[in-house]
Amino acid sequence: MPLVYADTSALFAFFHPRDEFSQVVTDAVLQSLPDFVYWSFLRYELRHNLRQSRTDSDGEVAWKALRAGERTHARLRWQSDLRTEFVIEAADELSAQSALASKAGSADFLHVAAARRLHLLSGLDEFWTCDAEQGALASAAGLKVRRFDLKQGKSRK
Repeated sequence: MPLVYADTSALFAFFHPRDEFSQVVTDAVLQSLPDFVYWSFLRYELRHNLRQSRTDSDGEVAWKALRAGERTHARLRWQSDLRTEFVIEAADELSAQSALASKAGSADFLHVAAARRLHLLSGLDEFWTCDAEQGALASAAGLKVRRFDLKQGKSRK
């Protein structure tokens, strides 16, 4: 099974059945059966966004699916190598190199720095995102990127 860093946009789409990217992300998961990187910042950001979506039955389904995945570790592989203080330092260094050339936000830099660290330490296979700017940053950082694109109805490598 490939090890994939899916940012919050891609993981949210995987868990939430009504997200606009849900079908293309789910199709990619069914095709490659990845294990997703999971660490404290990603966990916080994903939980926060899913909590905010708990306004209808689809939001509840998404929340329960995430919690089941966390309990069983199905598809979510905890990464003890991603200690927050080290990732923040790496993101700061990446920002110093790329902030003027990228429109990506500060959280995007954290995700890319975490993925790059895992790529160097344990051979991360791919970085998945629904965000064009973050995808460009990840690609410029040397990661193999799969960006989900609704215009084409599929992912772009």
